[in-house]
Amino acid sequence: MSVTAALRTAEERRTRQRRARREAILAAARRVFARNGFDGTTMVDVAREAGVAAGTVYLYYASKLDLFAALNARLFEAIIGAMRDAQAPPEVRGGTRSRIHAVFEASREHRDLLRLVFLNPDPRSEVARRMKLAGEERLRPLAELLRAGMDAGIVGQGDPALLSRLIVGLVVVALHQCFIEADGREEAAYEDAVVEMIAGALTPRN
Repeated sequence: MSVTAALRTAEERRTRQRRARREAILAAARRVFARNGFDGTTMVDVAREAGVAAGTVYLYYASKLDLFAALNARLFEAIIGAMRDAQAPPEVRGGTRSRIHAVFEASREHRDLLRLVFLNPDPRSEVARRMKLAGEERLRPLAELLRAGMDAGIVGQGDPALLSRLIVGLVVVALHQCFIEADGREEAAYEDAVVEMIAGALTPRN
């Protein structure tokens, strides 16, 4: 093996190790936050759970806030990924049902993260501000999907950005009611209600 190839292999190994360490720390934070809540968690708690020194945690995440923001991002990546990958028919009602079902499934699978994100941030806090900014970025794919549907005549005309905010707001409220307030009971009823409201709003008026 050449010196260049050996150096490349060593760097790839270090990259994998760093990625694995980052994931281990994030998994530990997920468990500790779930037990103690945001306010009751310290970086030392996370380090102890991950089996590393506190200084190691700071190499990957500058603060408890950064850890929480990363977990928030992980939740919404899972939800948006599930919605994006859903096998959705082109018509409004069927497409809406497929995507909303995927969102509810992902939320059920990551219920601990859902509770963590919904129950911990103070709406006046830096945590909530970061979540809001990240949420604006996450709305873009939905707005683009709505715009494409409008251009094809499948979705009624309107402001895609405004509609995407309204849809996400409705879904967030439904997820909170279903998985936090009702503790997962009547999931199918919540899912059906969301589908009917969204499909009704997006179906073109003749």
